[in-house]
Amino acid sequence: MMEINSGNKRCARKVQLLVTSALLLLQSFLIIPEIFAEESSSVHIVYMGDKIYHNPETAKKYHHKMLSSLLGSKEDAKNSLLYSYKHGFSGFAARMTKSQAEDIAKFPEVVSVIPNGIHKLHTTRSWDFIGVHHPSSKTVFTESNLGQGTIIGVIDTGIWPESASFNDEAMGKIPSKWKGVCQVGEKFNSTNCNKKIIGARWFLKGITDHTKNLVLGNNDTTEYLSARDAIGHGTHTASTAAGYFVENANYRGLASGLARGGAPLAHLAIYKACWDVPVGHCTDADILKAFDMAIHDGVDVLTVSLGIGIPLFSYADQRDTIAIGSFHATSKGITVVSSAGNSGPISQTVSNTAPWLITVAATTIDRTFPTAITLGNNLTLWGQSIDNGKHALGFVGLTYSERIARDPSDDLAKDCQSGSLNETMAAGKIVLCFSVSDQQDIVSAALSVKEAGGVGLIYAQRHEDGLNECGILPCIKVDYEAGTELLTYIRRARFPTARLSFPKTVIGKWISPRVASFSSRGPSTLSPTVLKPDIAAPGVDILAAFPPKGSKKSSGFIFLSGTSMSCPHVAGIAALIKSKHPTWSPAAIRSALVTTASQSGTDGGLISEGSTNKAADPFDMGGGHVDPNKAINAGLIYNITTEDYIHFLCSMGHNTASIRKVTKTTTSCNKQKRQALLNLNLPSISIPNLKRDTTVMRTLTNVGNINVVYKAIVKSPYGIKVRVEPQILKFNSENKVLTFNVSFISTQKLHGDYRFGSLTWTDGNHFVRIPIAVRTIQFEY
Repeated sequence: MMEINSGNKRCARKVQLLVTSALLLLQSFLIIPEIFAEESSSVHIVYMGDKIYHNPETAKKYHHKMLSSLLGSKEDAKNSLLYSYKHGFSGFAARMTKSQAEDIAKFPEVVSVIPNGIHKLHTTRSWDFIGVHHPSSKTVFTESNLGQGTIIGVIDTGIWPESASFNDEAMGKIPSKWKGVCQVGEKFNSTNCNKKIIGARWFLKGITDHTKNLVLGNNDTTEYLSARDAIGHGTHTASTAAGYFVENANYRGLASGLARGGAPLAHLAIYKACWDVPVGHCTDADILKAFDMAIHDGVDVLTVSLGIGIPLFSYADQRDTIAIGSFHATSKGITVVSSAGNSGPISQTVSNTAPWLITVAATTIDRTFPTAITLGNNLTLWGQSIDNGKHALGFVGLTYSERIARDPSDDLAKDCQSGSLNETMAAGKIVLCFSVSDQQDIVSAALSVKEAGGVGLIYAQRHEDGLNECGILPCIKVDYEAGTELLTYIRRARFPTARLSFPKTVIGKWISPRVASFSSRGPSTLSPTVLKPDIAAPGVDILAAFPPKGSKKSSGFIFLSGTSMSCPHVAGIAALIKSKHPTWSPAAIRSALVTTASQSGTDGGLISEGSTNKAADPFDMGGGHVDPNKAINAGLIYNITTEDYIHFLCSMGHNTASIRKVTKTTTSCNKQKRQALLNLNLPSISIPNLKRDTTVMRTLTNVGNINVVYKAIVKSPYGIKVRVEPQILKFNSENKVLTFNVSFISTQKLHGDYRFGSLTWTDGNHFVRIPIAVRTIQFEY
């Protein structure tokens, strides 16, 4: 018994030792990854604000010296450095560990250290629709010389230089101020640049480091190690902004006509910072370098159809590199136009909300593609489609997806999810599907129908602007009402049949514009005193240039939808204004766009918000729908200086030291926080927290007739009393700049939501209108 107990004790001690050893071994395995994670390096952007040195090489040496002191050797610094930002602002992108990033953030020259994050792309008739016609017409083109002499920079996915939209036969000389280059690369050489595409650069280091396993230029990808566009997004946006005239542009016979950009004689400078890895990803490091080089090269306008989603980050010292790059570009006189995002119709989703950016919402145009669905009982219903391939089916069987479900016990067949349809029952038939989730769309449903042997798709869904080509079989989008009518016919008919017609191009028969359902809405979640978006422009089913993608039948044009498409519309118009008024600041150009925008549709009624058909408000479309003819002759403008933006940043809570690093000025932040936010001289007024009363100041500059008198017209938000003082502004040769105050008094006794109004100054010829948004606060959390 004693022997047994002694043996048990020895056994217990062995077990204890084994367990302890196992725990220690496990602990070591747990610690080792932490050590490696701690020591692993990734790209960080060391942002140092405005330029320290005017000589770029001196700046680069300074950055290298800083990095050497951090890493311990010149060789390590050389291997770590990706980019030196030395033209428009100061800083660099380099690989470093988390602890090293924390260390360099303490250097006195550093404003902030930013992780290398990811941004995403915000994926001819439109110019006729907004009033920019053929130059033979007496329109804005005659006045503006079609943007001649201006340079539009495009930060995007590159360009397809062979497109007819980039023909340079009528282009003027390359401006003498131009300092850019035509960077050669895979399937892109110096001859791909011309008097239209005057420069092209590409920036790959940030995305290469981020994806680690990125391999380009091989058979596994269509991407090019050059400024050549593999995705097509950049080609589309560039041609929308400044494409030259192309006769008989069309997509498979649809929307045939004269295609052109907003400023056909403007030059293009291409900055490829977004790559097909996956589709449309762009890193902070590459975007900032694109801004840096665009500032160096001498562009007049930048179009940036990309951004981040919510939550938004601080404009001055966090992860919004578009805000940082555009701040420095704007301070150098470059107008930066950006997309609002595609997260609508949900409110508070607008991106690119910095006050120095022109943020663009998307609208529809008056061109549609109605497609007839003829039923076996001779009833014709209408949907929309851009599938114009060969599909002369005649009358064939029509069925509802749930009737031919592979498994009737689940709901997968309702919206035709993959593998949900019975092949025997679907074969040779047109299938009706109903959209019931955000996980399925018309293209995926078409693939499911095709796999099951179906020959056509009718897809019933809620209102959603923009059409997609299915390609593999004819597909038609209908609303739920038409879908229900089709389903009723299927249920009642003994042998339901249908015939799908080809789509038609119809112009001028639909009320337009409407704010697109996908267009991101305000207010800004970061700075609600800055009303966003600023302006709206066409962004639904826009026909523009596109790479042929190896297809011999390609017309070189395609339809795309998104605020990515509305953004270059406004960039083109900005170039027209710059051509007419070369001394105007970016703020002046934005003011002209916003104050002359339209709030009326083609039917004479108010522009509607596409998802609900209610009247659109400023958080849907800013000042309204862009009107280039009026913007050229604005009359008055709300101007803003870089110093004004600096005071705004102070009011956002940034300290004096941080602001001085960003701007390299001696500015001291004052304590007038709330009023400084409200008094930024924007062409809009947004008061997010009106408790009782407040007064806002604005300043107008006369850019029209020298001697002129303007009177104020106020449309007050509901429950708010508005008073303008003075109510008359008299401009002359001595008084070109005048200031006025707007007082707001709440008559509301309840906590409310935003209410909207407007303030218009008119001399009988010009109507200089700004939107107003006010929210009454009666309860503080």
